[in-house]
Amino acid sequence: MPTPMQPDAVSAFPIMLDLVGQDVLVVGGGEAAAAKCRLLAGSGARIRAVDPAPEEALRDLAAAGDIVLAVRRFVPGDLDGVRLCYVALDDEAAASVPVAAARARGVLVNAVDRPGLCDFATPAIVRRGPITIAIATGGAAPALARNLRARIETAVPAGFGALATFCGSWRDRVAAALADRARRRLFWDAALESPAAQAVLDGDAAGGERLMEADLARAAGGLAQGPRGRASLVGAGPGDVGHLTLAAVRAIQTADVILYDKLVGPGVLELARRDAARIDVGKRCGRHSMNQAAINALILRYARAGAHVVRLKGGDPLVFGRGGEEIAALREAGFAVEVIPGVTAALAAAAGLAIPLTHRGLSRSLHFVTAHDRDGGLPEQDWAGLVGLGGTLVVYMGARTLAALTSRLLAAGMAAATPAVAVEHASLPQERRLHGTLADIAARVGAEGGGGPTLVMIGAVVALADVAGDGLRDAA
Repeated sequence: MPTPMQPDAVSAFPIMLDLVGQDVLVVGGGEAAAAKCRLLAGSGARIRAVDPAPEEALRDLAAAGDIVLAVRRFVPGDLDGVRLCYVALDDEAAASVPVAAARARGVLVNAVDRPGLCDFATPAIVRRGPITIAIATGGAAPALARNLRARIETAVPAGFGALATFCGSWRDRVAAALADRARRRLFWDAALESPAAQAVLDGDAAGGERLMEADLARAAGGLAQGPRGRASLVGAGPGDVGHLTLAAVRAIQTADVILYDKLVGPGVLELARRDAARIDVGKRCGRHSMNQAAINALILRYARAGAHVVRLKGGDPLVFGRGGEEIAALREAGFAVEVIPGVTAALAAAAGLAIPLTHRGLSRSLHFVTAHDRDGGLPEQDWAGLVGLGGTLVVYMGARTLAALTSRLLAAGMAAATPAVAVEHASLPQERRLHGTLADIAARVGAEGGGGPTLVMIGAVVALADVAGDGLRDAA
């Protein structure tokens, strides 16, 4: 005999109602009633509302033609032909009247914020085209349901709606080409992880159609679908995992192989699948565990094996990240490549200090330069030109050559008192800030810097930095 379920194991049974063309009644005239009408708007239902004194929000919905509004008191006849009923009345005794009438007619009813008068609960909903994701807590913790909805909103990109529609448009063609159910299941499992699906997620519906047609032709011909690798150049941001873009998170979570730099912050790699290969290519501060040609070859090796390769770079892949060389190598070899931008270190460092990199009357231009060339020395720049342009100067990889760089700027005419700040480990808990001027910032970094990745900002706007509360992070 089966063991009966314990009471704490019982939960609401979820269903999805098809309300297209069905009548739904909302009793009430306040914001709660309007909110339910807006929630129902995407269901295809015919929405009717009734209240003797409806507020403006409900009247606006009626004026727009979204609902039919009866300005009067509820009567039991309002429930004739109704599939679903919401009651949004402040007074419990008043709410119990339409609830009782609905139950007498067998109409499912929900009284807002009154669980004892509800036949069903309305979950928190995430919509992606034809995809509907519902989260419910049985009324125990509505705030938690809303929190989970926010998490799912970020985890499921909007493109999944387009992907669902795309897959739906191919169902009949796949069924006609692959009569065997097991073969169809295998095909669809592969299709959802294929370049065709990725193209649709990226907004390239035409490309998805071409790739899907080729995949189906191979499957129908009994040919194994050969592996087709691809690569993503992904900006990992300045270090803090919270600065990752949603697109970066998606790429990391779907990668088969991740090639990462030392500048990738802690916690970022934890987003990867457990079975994903993680390879440290260790480029940092002029010390290379692998040169660029070897990195390019490694990306191509895994792409040729059919993997989704993520080249994970600190900051943005196209800001002093040599991403252009990797793009060129992949294109030359015939592989698809996507570039996902990241928050570059300058933006994170400036945000941490509330420094406006451009500011009316102080800085009308912004210049990013590197203080580190291929051989580890200071690259040649038009120093006089940079000084003449004014604006804000942001120096990447500047710790080792900062003395030479500031000397060049001083010689080119930049004022010695120009404010400057060096930020080490921007956005991470160990972030360290050294405030000074063009004349002394190099000496401060040399004497007090910790040797970590350091970015230097120079210009009048640096004087606007919010140093209040810097605490241990401010070494001044």
